[in-house]
Amino acid sequence: MNEKEIIQNIKKSVKKTDPTAEVYLFGSRAKGNPHEQSDWDILILVDRLKITNEIEDRIRDGLYPIELESGQIISAFLYPKKYWETELKFSPLYKTISEEGIQL
Repeated sequence: MNEKEIIQNIKKSVKKTDPTAEVYLFGSRAKGNPHEQSDWDILILVDRLKITNEIEDRIRDGLYPIELESGQIISAFLYPKKYWETELKFSPLYKTISEEGIQL
């Protein structure tokens, strides 16, 4: 599985679980300077007040087959959109993703 297919499969998997979710790639892969062992840093924002264990499990379970098939590690960060836009707005993670993140 090549990089383009991995990105497409990540987006497809998340959207299958939650069609309104926003998915962003960030980190070394978004900056275009990954090394051989780089993981896939993914931010997933869901339009819910709270992320239940069930929702988180469904999203992560959907990403697992992509990891198995590609041999790549996907590091997914899940947040409610409202929490991301308010509580985390001044965090280093928010700043990093705002500057270098790529919406999928």
